[in-house]
Amino acid sequence: MTNSEATTAAGTQPFSSFGKRGMEKVRALLNYLTEGAFFYPGDDQDLFYFLRANQAEFGKFFETYFGWQLYVDRQCARLIKERHYNENISPSARWLFHLRRRDECLLFALLLEFFELEGQQQGVTADDSRHLRFLLSDFVRFAVRRFSELLGPACPAESKIFESVKPLFDQLCRYRFLNLIERKRADASEQLPSGMEQHLLYEFLPGIRCYDGSQAARQIVVETYSKSPATEDEPADLEGLSDERLNES
Repeated sequence: MTNSEATTAAGTQPFSSFGKRGMEKVRALLNYLTEGAFFYPGDDQDLFYFLRANQAEFGKFFETYFGWQLYVDRQCARLIKERHYNENISPSARWLFHLRRRDECLLFALLLEFFELEGQQQGVTADDSRHLRFLLSDFVRFAVRRFSELLGPACPAESKIFESVKPLFDQLCRYRFLNLIERKRADASEQLPSGMEQHLLYEFLPGIRCYDGSQAARQIVVETYSKSPATEDEPADLEGLSDERLNES
């Protein structure tokens, strides 16, 4: 093979223009993108800037070899998979964010609404480098109020809502939509009452912006409970709603 032929052959390889040192970054970045649902600047700022500078080439790689779409903005990057090929692997066996219980879907819809309202009240926008923080108790109170407004007597008890919120938030932390803030990491201005689980401090991570919360809570809550009416003595069963709409990006 002549030198020109070798150069032509090498040029057909993905990322061949980066050289040996560049390939070390490429390898690390591909692992960051495939090891979790989101890649944030705080994970590795240098790699994140490298991705943004070479977004077109990485996007072409994933589209050509995997059929995936690469989404990147200034606060997060993610891979969007339009389909799964191995039908023998059940959804429960895949490492994916997927809400299965009706209470999880409803509360996630309310959380999207809460995120929008808190952002407006605290003056935090998509261009802010700081993350929006909130107390668990504040969200529970918000959920109780919204359920009451939308459902009236069918509103579930506060204790039922709190019981459903905790496992949902654990899942959202695992998939990096939320982050639980340790008390020692709280800002001096964030006065946290001690000894109460309801006063746990959380922050929203940029991945939450990938879901559109406009009108989602009202539509889903009203539609769901209109199909499953409940009295004050018999709270509605909160299980069983599919989250297909919530999983759309």
